[in-house]
Amino acid sequence: MSASAIKQQLAEVIDTLPENELEVVLDFATYLKDRGQAEDFLKMQMNSNAYQDWVGQENDIYDEVFGDELEKG
Repeated sequence: MSASAIKQQLAEVIDTLPENELEVVLDFATYLKDRGQAEDFLKMQMNSNAYQDWVGQENDIYDEVFGDELEKG
């Protein structure tokens, strides 16, 4: 199905929706539009040196904090 046909079909469906459901459609469309930008931002943060230092082996406090639990297990 072509993009113009999809847009036409979507417009026809939207015309029949009550106002409260239009808000849901708008929220979902906005989410879809912004999702790519959010993923790019998250990838950028996760690749930063600060994040890599924070999650790195030298900063691993899990064994120290939960050492008692590991011994019991």
